[in-house]
Amino acid sequence: MKTFLALAIGYAVGAKTGGKDLDRLGRSLKALCETDEFADVVAAARIQLGTTLREVAGIIDGEQSVPDLDIDLVSRVRNLVSHD
Repeated sequence: MKTFLALAIGYAVGAKTGGKDLDRLGRSLKALCETDEFADVVAAARIQLGTTLREVAGIIDGEQSVPDLDIDLVSRVRNLVSHD
């Protein structure tokens, strides 16, 4: 029932504005997606996702161990930057 009410309110508000605001939002989103910064964020997200999926696959295949998440953040950073 709440979903139906939300849809009805959204329809009423959208019909009242005549779609001008929706067109303006669409143009703004398109302009945002065409920026170099957005492309950089998407590229970084794709790289992070690929790395994470490779790590998960390694854990599933038994090639990597499950990371110890009980270590506090400072200790984890120290372990990452140490050159033992």
